[in-house]
Amino acid sequence: MKFSVRALSTAAAFAVACVVSAAAYYYKSRNAEFNEVMVFCKLQYNAYNYFDKLMSFIEKSKRCVNVCMPGIHNPAIQGKLVSLIQKKQIKVRIVIDRSGYNESTEFFIKELIEAGAEIRYKTGEPSFSMQHKFCLVDDKILLTGTLNWGNDRSFDHWNYVYITNKDQLVSPVKCEFYKIWNNSTDIQCACDNSDCDSVVNGNSDEDSNSLNDKSTINVSSENSSSDLKEKSEE
Repeated sequence: MKFSVRALSTAAAFAVACVVSAAAYYYKSRNAEFNEVMVFCKLQYNAYNYFDKLMSFIEKSKRCVNVCMPGIHNPAIQGKLVSLIQKKQIKVRIVIDRSGYNESTEFFIKELIEAGAEIRYKTGEPSFSMQHKFCLVDDKILLTGTLNWGNDRSFDHWNYVYITNKDQLVSPVKCEFYKIWNNSTDIQCACDNSDCDSVVNGNSDEDSNSLNDKSTINVSSENSSSDLKEKSEE
């Protein structure tokens, strides 16, 4: 009987210890989870302090930074990404819209590629554009919102950035990034294949064909007009 009581007390103590440990782990995991919103506006005195805080999340990257933006030619952000690649060997992957690679962005994009970034552009129907605005840090932290990385005056406009590491929110966006990445065209390959002009100018092969068709129609109509004019003169 004494053995049974001792065994029961030991089992009870073990059960209590497990419950306490589980509660402590749950509490710790909840405290480690964060959700934060940054609001940028022209009248805000600390917009650039917010920018520094935003960049601090990216600078903490240990493995990779995955970006989806319509375009990227913000010198400050581009410089941070180049620094991450060169100093910490962080893998940087960027997907932009086809219109995001043009004469004004070519320098920034080529500098990123030379540093080691992988950049692709989203192709598809000319009437549809890729308007995602998000960044994934180590596939664990999500930065998303209305803030565009397309120019250095983004912080003069009304924008917000939502930052979270909540898995239920990060996972769907992570899946979307890799889906887009696998269905996008590498900018470097496009340029190597002499398609660079069409990408830079924002014209697809379909656009070029339609322009050629229009020019052919115009030429044929001009020829028809000249023929009719000659006949009338005769």
